[in-house]
Amino acid sequence: MSRSLFTGLIFATLTTGALHAQTFYFNDGRKVAMSEARIKGSNILVSLKIEGAAADAGSAEITLPISSLNRIDWPAPPALAASNADLQADKPADALKKIDAILSEQEAFREVPGSWWNQGAVIKAIALARLGKDVDADVMIERMKRAKADSADIARAEIAVINQLVASGKTAEANTRMEKLQGAASDEESLAALAVLKASILAKAGRTEEALLAYLRVPVFSPTANTQMPAALLGAALAYQKLGDADRAASTLAALTSRFPNSPEAAQAQR
Repeated sequence: MSRSLFTGLIFATLTTGALHAQTFYFNDGRKVAMSEARIKGSNILVSLKIEGAAADAGSAEITLPISSLNRIDWPAPPALAASNADLQADKPADALKKIDAILSEQEAFREVPGSWWNQGAVIKAIALARLGKDVDADVMIERMKRAKADSADIARAEIAVINQLVASGKTAEANTRMEKLQGAASDEESLAALAVLKASILAKAGRTEEALLAYLRVPVFSPTANTQMPAALLGAALAYQKLGDADRAASTLAALTSRFPNSPEAAQAQR
């Protein structure tokens, strides 16, 4: 999503209750509650109360550039968790609707520590990729890179695009992007996702033994990668079945349904 900075917009809180104070912290040590500020263009307008006798009392505003922010204290927006839950439930369109509101409010602060823009951006990129909007997802990924998003978040978004390429049969392009990402990915979830992607490509090519080994990399080398584990276990079980190893296939499916009973993969395994 491309959107200019807010213009004359009064800040609204993202939470329904006063969970924590929402505060701006500036490089000069100044601290300002968000309730005392509003955003105009690339600046923060801060309200000041002038104390004194009735004739002298009043109020004023000072202008501070957003670029002078050191960090912001902003509680996690509930819609962030809700949109992520939509992704987990394979509802990318619903996730996209929820996350756009967060990105709009966080846009001006996308490069400021404490902003939730990057976390929202990765959800949007993944949702776009799953909806088959690869170009839009790539645009979002480039914006994340410019905003210096966490490398693990960028990897998650890249993997979502690669996954969509695999699903649409664009294997050569998927492999090229995977090779570029392989050296950059370092967190366990990203490495596990790459292993699952590689395995699925091998499985589609009929290279079952190689696919099995790739799937098994997840439980062996990324044992805490719970997001990718159901797909890895299901893929391994199907590979065992193709190789005629009924016992290992059954035990792998049992592990899947017992550890991740509510996953789409567990539902698929029970059909």
